[in-house]
Amino acid sequence: MKQNELNFYTYKANFKIPIQTPLTTLQEREVLIVEWKDKNGQTYYGECNAFSSDWYHFETIQTVKEALQLWFETHKIDDFESYEIACHKINELDKYPNARSAMSMVFFQKFHKLDDVEVDYGATINGNLEQHFKNYNNKLPTRVKLKWHTEIEEDIHYLTDHYPQIKRAIDANGVLNGEDVLLLNQFKDDNFIYIEQPFKDYDKYNKYREQLNLPIFIDESAESIEQIKKFIHAELIDGVVIKPSRVGGIDKALEVIHYCNEHDIKFVVGGMYEFGLSGYFTAYLAQFSHYPSDITPSDYYFDEDFISNPSILNGNKVFYTPPKVELNKLLK
Repeated sequence: MKQNELNFYTYKANFKIPIQTPLTTLQEREVLIVEWKDKNGQTYYGECNAFSSDWYHFETIQTVKEALQLWFETHKIDDFESYEIACHKINELDKYPNARSAMSMVFFQKFHKLDDVEVDYGATINGNLEQHFKNYNNKLPTRVKLKWHTEIEEDIHYLTDHYPQIKRAIDANGVLNGEDVLLLNQFKDDNFIYIEQPFKDYDKYNKYREQLNLPIFIDESAESIEQIKKFIHAELIDGVVIKPSRVGGIDKALEVIHYCNEHDIKFVVGGMYEFGLSGYFTAYLAQFSHYPSDITPSDYYFDEDFISNPSILNGNKVFYTPPKVELNKLLK
């Protein structure tokens, strides 16, 4: 009897510049690559956005592997006749959104024709702002998102003075309090488009919403469409950062996008310091976003990638072709 086949690989690369966030500092990025060989001998890959440790999310590379191995035992002889059937079967992984997202990526490729994608360049900068623009002065993004840090006020003033045409956002990763609200309100202007995940929990949004004059987008709190609806119905937010790996995959992200469009809620698509496979699908979803999303060329964070056709910068746009995985670059 023919069976499907599930294999795991990893890929690791150093960041060109260490990533500094309010939560941690990263020197390198390791990801899990899922290989699915169906009963007809066709092979597809999914890039998992979980990290090696649980600093950001309870899922890690190891726990994703374990969840997928258990799921596979139930489905290794199954036929997957359509994307809808495949999505229904991976709903068993709903408690493990990173694991489900990797399989959603696999099955999206199996049942859809992939086309070239070109979207706005949306850089995320982790400190060293002036040095960044010295290095990339001829490659200006449409949007700059700054990670919250102690010199955030100086960075905002630098952007408004030197690059007033660039849209601006701040990602706080949920670390702000009431004192920070006063500082944030000073940044309000037409090109400051949102503050991302200013507070850690729902109660703080409820407490500070009326005091904060900037558009508020949730990220870490946008775990599911049900959670997003809770924030929207309470009128606590102006928009959503949609991460496929957080909500459970491409199909779940498209469901959130549809809901946001129906209810006039702005959204962007969030990246996860990803490589070219996952990056392509982030860009695919970003085609529908209201503002520039977390989209950067393949050489922005890393010198190397495990796909043979990395994304490239074309003016202030990033151009992707359907990703082609180089298996010889992956570690079994």
